[in-house]
Amino acid sequence: MRNTARRIGVTVTGLLRAVAFQRRPLSTLIEAQRTAGDSFPMRTLVGGRMWVVAAPTLADEVLRGPPGLYRAGSANRRILPVLPDDTVLTLDGEAHRARRRVLAPLFRGESLAAMTPIIRDIAAAEIARWPVGAPFVLLPRTRFMTLCIAARLLLGIEGPRPVGELERHLSDALRPYPMLAGIDRLAWLGPASPQAAAGRCRAGFARGLSRVRDASGPRPGDGPPDALDMLGVTARAGPAFDDARVAGELFALLLAGHETTATAIAWALELLAHDPATNDRLAAEAATEERPLLDAVISEVLRLRPPLVDIVRQLAEPVRLADQRLAAGTIVLIPPPLIHRHGHPEPDTFKADRFLAHRPNPRTWLPFGGGDRRCLGASLALLELREIVGHIVQRFEIEPADERPERASLHGTALIPARGARVVLRPR
Repeated sequence: MRNTARRIGVTVTGLLRAVAFQRRPLSTLIEAQRTAGDSFPMRTLVGGRMWVVAAPTLADEVLRGPPGLYRAGSANRRILPVLPDDTVLTLDGEAHRARRRVLAPLFRGESLAAMTPIIRDIAAAEIARWPVGAPFVLLPRTRFMTLCIAARLLLGIEGPRPVGELERHLSDALRPYPMLAGIDRLAWLGPASPQAAAGRCRAGFARGLSRVRDASGPRPGDGPPDALDMLGVTARAGPAFDDARVAGELFALLLAGHETTATAIAWALELLAHDPATNDRLAAEAATEERPLLDAVISEVLRLRPPLVDIVRQLAEPVRLADQRLAAGTIVLIPPPLIHRHGHPEPDTFKADRFLAHRPNPRTWLPFGGGDRRCLGASLALLELREIVGHIVQRFEIEPADERPERASLHGTALIPARGARVVLRPR
């Protein structure tokens, strides 16, 4: 009886900590590090029990370790079980490397250069619809804007109506219940299980995507190649990409390619709203070709408020890490918010000039992950941040709608402003 009570107590304590992590992820992580050090166990509602490494040296050991040992694809499937198995985010080994080679041209060189004026046009059109002189919530607006950009890059789709339809289908696929599909013990519910719900969500997204593509008509012929072009090359070179596989890859790319960037833009504007002097300096700099302060501000935003709370790897074999023996199958979690506190005075303060004299150290600045699984779209995200934030600060003074800065809240695996980044824009 005593052992049963102890097990129940441990389970309840773990669940309470998991709920606390959902509600206040940053404070929960910081408190855990303060009491347990740079390596400790943690439990989340979906991922279950994990092992957290919060020191740059340990994170570097994992991120630059043998990819066959530290597997990102299987870990991502565990953390985001709504994702299909056959995507660049959820594959491992040579299958992942082959898919990455196919998609990489979308996010570099000529493709990025061709996307720059498109990003500017989309940003200008969307920002022109924003209210001026009254409080409003930024995050839904930045989400739609970055989805417009991702839809154009990945699908060749343009216009508020088809992108609005795409947003609806994406939101339907990301409902909370299917996100519990990583909890294996719920599979006994059969058709009512989150696992079955996740399958229905993926199928529903594929059908919705097909309708959006059909309704959009021919794709623009004068723009850069999109993901459909790239996946078509894959189909000709290897196993056929049927509609379901294409939809799965596009689902993963859309999820990774717009939510985090939208969150980073919202955080940048929320932080600048509480720092009017920096906002004014950015506006003055915007008239020049070089923008070192804007680049420094973006680096600092991504340090202080990295969009993703976790970088995850799953162990293929047992390993000893920080004098701890970890079993095969263990999920190792690297939290950028904790890694980013190392080596910086006043780590919890937004300092616009922190990276003005030097670039971030890639071992202590991980908003896009690291190693051979560094975010495929990092260059695109930085380009969007530079163009969109630069455009907004040049046109508007940004004021906070609320006196208190917003805390971070967990939405899936993204750290979003708890009130959605409420601001007031005033024309310059």
